[in-house]
Order: sequence, then C-alpha cells, then structure tokens
Amino acid sequence: MTQERVVRVLAYYRDPGLIERIASNFRKLFMDINWIYGWKVNDENLYEFYIGVKDHTNFTTAVLVLSKTVDVEKVEVLEVTQMKKIIIRNGNVITDERERATEDDMIIYVPVFNKVKGYSWGETYVKNIH
Repeated sequence: MTQERVVRVLAYYRDPGLIERIASNFRKLFMDINWIYGWKVNDENLYEFYIGVKDHTNFTTAVLVLSKTVDVEKVEVLEVTQMKKIIIRNGNVITDERERATEDDMIIYVPVFNKVKGYSWGETYVKNIH
C-alpha cells in the first residue's frame, strides 16, 4: 500500500488556472494526486483546497515550490492520524462507520490530523493540534 500525504492550500482565485497551477507543482515532479477537495472560504476569493498526494521523494520540494507560487497564501502539510468516512445519502450526512454505502450515495473521506507543518513564502512553522 502506498503512503499518502495530505496538503492544505489557501489560495486566492484570480483566474481559472488556479487549480492547474496547484496540481502542476506536484505533476511536474512526477507525483500522483489521488484527490482534491476545495471550496470558497470568504468573499475576497480565498479558496481552501485539501489534496491527497502519494508520498514521494520530491514531496518536500513540491510543497516548497507551491508555497512560493503566485496567488498561494499558505501551504500546510497535515500529519493524518485517520481518514473518516462520511456518506451523503439524499442530502443527509451519515458518519456511522458501520453504515454501508449504496451506489447512489456520495462518499467523502475527511482527514483527521494532529500536527501541521506550514509554509508561506519561505516562512515555516509547526503546530501540534492535540
């Protein structure tokens, strides 16, 4: 099984190429992206993205380059303790791990993390969550 790293990116939406610029930082270093979740945070066009990336020897380089990319405010590497499964069925959220999903359900995996290492234009910080 391949280890996965979770990255949180805060970036300002200026043009439709934002997601492509974020993804290309990993792809140009031959890293696979498993999934991307994103949404608008505020009215100032700030977006938050969570990205699942397969662990790779170029991971640190990709994160550092991404933290210095135009429109990217902050990049954080999350130390994930588990991935929590959430099922959305007919508009209702089901968080019971024993519940089985049907083909009409939407399944989202939410990372639960305990440590964050952040990068923003050359500045680095570490926070313990628990």
